[in-house]
Amino acid sequence: MPQPVDRSPRPTTRLEGYVFRRPLNGRELLPAIGAGVVTGLLGFYVARLFLERTPLLPEERREHKHHATGMTSRTRSRRGSRG
Repeated sequence: MPQPVDRSPRPTTRLEGYVFRRPLNGRELLPAIGAGVVTGLLGFYVARLFLERTPLLPEERREHKHHATGMTSRTRSRRGSRG
């Protein structure tokens, strides 16, 4: 363990506007805990809305369709028989 005389000198002047942290009690933590609970509930609600939304296309029209390419299973079978 280094002795105090072995350490390099550091400026020890007090910084202006620096505030020391102090431990908080339960009553002072309530706003932070409440904000965390509300944020969690809001995230759960938004996720539930997305999971429960009605699809834009009926189930029959959505099957086997690749939305990015616009290809259906019929189109793919026709393309494969050409080569």
